[in-house]
Amino acid sequence: MVSESDEIVRKAREVLRQAPLCDRCLGRLFASYGIGLTNPERGKALKTLVLMELHREISAGRKDSIEELKIIAENGGPMFKELVSKYVAEPVFKKCSICGGRLDSLIGELAVKAVRELEGVEYSSFIVGVRKGSRIESAEEALASSLGITSWESVRREVKREVGKKIQFFTGRKPDFRSPEVVITIDLDREEVFVQPMPVFYIGSYVKLGRNISQMRWVGRGGRRNYPFSVEESLTKTVPVFEGDSLTFHASGREDADARMLGDGRPLIIEVKNPRKRNVPIPALEKAGSTPPWVYVRLKGRVRREDVTRVKSSTPRKLYLLILYSPEGFTQEDVKKVEEFFRDITIRQKTPERVLRRRADIVRERKVYSVKGRILGRHTAEFMVMCDGGLYVKELAHGDKGRTDPSFSSLLGKEISVLFLDVLEHESVL
Repeated sequence: MVSESDEIVRKAREVLRQAPLCDRCLGRLFASYGIGLTNPERGKALKTLVLMELHREISAGRKDSIEELKIIAENGGPMFKELVSKYVAEPVFKKCSICGGRLDSLIGELAVKAVRELEGVEYSSFIVGVRKGSRIESAEEALASSLGITSWESVRREVKREVGKKIQFFTGRKPDFRSPEVVITIDLDREEVFVQPMPVFYIGSYVKLGRNISQMRWVGRGGRRNYPFSVEESLTKTVPVFEGDSLTFHASGREDADARMLGDGRPLIIEVKNPRKRNVPIPALEKAGSTPPWVYVRLKGRVRREDVTRVKSSTPRKLYLLILYSPEGFTQEDVKKVEEFFRDITIRQKTPERVLRRRADIVRERKVYSVKGRILGRHTAEFMVMCDGGLYVKELAHGDKGRTDPSFSSLLGKEISVLFLDVLEHESVL
């Protein structure tokens, strides 16, 4: 009865009859066996066992084993030199058919290149990746398949592991397989290393004290700008502080360009791509990202990518201030009527006409919780509205030709237009 260990040696012997292999590439074909061994140690151990088995057979008078020794010695390398020289002649060793004898030194060279590329980059964790489809990978797959070997691990996995160990040794940084701050990608064919700092995310809020400032840079048809400045452009000034490439701005909703964003501001997350600096003092970021006296940014600290979804998908309550105009004028009775009617009431809104060209025409239901108003003049009044996020507040006032129901206009039976709109409070999602 053949033991499992005898079967492993038999298979290793078969492999060495078929292909020249270095210790590392042979060991990788049998990676499932031998806990705590590196692939070079595993490959050397297998060659040692094959050498001992051949020596035993030759010593017992098996002449066919001498011819096999000659083939295996050429494929197995210097370990077999003394034995084959005793029975045949000085062997001519062949290069490894998988890596060409290059992989041992290449792993060290790639690690050194990676460490050099990381100079000047701030990071506390990393991960190593290897591009698919290299010549080494194709060669090992073909050999393992032809010999029916299922115990192998890919060269990509070994290179990731071994280069990662060396980078950790040289830099003191640890690999992080979930949220690495740097991704190191290796191209085995070109023997090159590419370092990609992962985006850095900071959470906070912005206050917009000026009007006719869009949230995002807004360029209309023909390349003409719809508004002279944007919150996004103000925030983009933080990119040089990070020594990054670009910025993506994630906000919890948006106000109209002609509306101010007051109070504690609108929650946001800034995402800076390819930052070489990560640990930037918050005061420096706030100063860089603000554009006095119109836009101010307040930041709390770093967050993860998954927090972006939480901020962008939130629909917190908001408190608005509306300055309204009516040709028919407003009365104290109008104010009282609006305050009493729009209390804990659900509003049905079709997509406003003003945004139909860029938004789907659907019906939304949002709630108004309270309204507080006062007369400013014969034709003007001020109303504070507490409501759900996502409610089109301008349309709540003027009705949008009946597309918002109910509205201040439909309740009072008066034509109403919005002079000014401010967001006074935005429920925190931070």
